Amino acid sequence: MPASRLVTNTKGGYPKKSLIGVYDKKIVCGQCEERFSPYDDYAASLLLHRAGEFEKIKNPETGQLGGYLIREYDYHLLKMFVIATLWRASVAEHEVYKRVKLGPFEERARDMLLNDAPGDPQEFGVLLFAWDVDYPVMMDPFLEEIFDVQTYRFYLGRYVAAIKVDNRPFPTELESCLLRPGQPCLLVLRHHAAAKDFQLALGLVRQHGGYLAKAFARME
Repeated sequence: MPASRLVTNTKGGYPKKSLIGVYDKKIVCGQCEERFSPYDDYAASLLLHRAGEFEKIKNPETGQLGGYLIREYDYHLLKMFVIATLWRASVAEHEVYKRVKLGPFEERARDMLLNDAPGDPQEFGVLLFAWDVDYPVMMDPFLEEIFDVQTYRFYLGRYVAAIKVDNRPFPTELESCLLRPGQPCLLVLRHHAAAKDFQLALGLVRQHGGYLAKAFARME
């Protein structure tokens, strides 16, 4: 899979061969790198190097690709990668991350990193998406709402992660679609040419977790 191509409307962004794309040198210390490297290495290995192994899921009515399943993966390491990505963006001073402000959730994310504790599926809950293009693009993360629940959208090369930063839980319709221990990881396909078009994906997720159309209609 090719390295990510960073696209941003802020100054100072530059490409880097990683899922995160940009880092702030002020927070990349030896101790931090040592702590985060197992998470980063695992995420890169799973999402970049094993992408060809993911199980394709097709819409039963149209036969078109709707997403992917990862049946075997390490929830602990992948969830910790997400938390580390979120926390680093919050404390960074790089312009790319200027819209990421975790407030009271920043300390909680830091504690989880210090204790190597991924939490339950609802705490910093994660929904994952995969683009349908071969030229991954990264853009600045930003805050949005899914079912009135606050989430940050992160662009991770060929993937998009919606990370919950809200004390309110995702509704039950989404629980089975979250990153969860002991369950397959679902990657819903997103169409680059029509990012708001989730009709193909919705047929898929009704089979694999019961998503409601409203949840994805808000993911532009």
